[in-house]
Amino acid sequence: MDRSEKFDEFLKEVGVNMVLRKLASLAKPTMTISVEGEIIKIITDIAVRREEDSFKLDEPFDKEREGEMFRGCATWEDGKLKMTGTPLDSRSKMKAPTIYREKVGEEMLMTMCVGDVVCKRYFKRLE
Repeated sequence: MDRSEKFDEFLKEVGVNMVLRKLASLAKPTMTISVEGEIIKIITDIAVRREEDSFKLDEPFDKEREGEMFRGCATWEDGKLKMTGTPLDSRSKMKAPTIYREKVGEEMLMTMCVGDVVCKRYFKRLE
């Protein structure tokens, strides 16, 4: 990751507590995206943990995020990978964002939207 815009505001809006928001703002994650057949795999390495998502386009999948379970779905729209999700527990206070990933020039732009907050994170390719 090279830079972010409105990341703290985004984390606050989805329901992440202040301590975790401060830790997350210091992290510089590395993301690896691969495609094998119909399976898309996204691995995000953060200093203290590794997140891995594997899914097929247009098929629901379950994902744990901050101790809560979400049901997600990924689609390909207008040249962007779009991911949406819904908490499986109706009592959950966490909000699920809509996440778009797209190539913009030589960078990968990840746009995360929740409520009125739009966060942008820019990633540069490592050689």
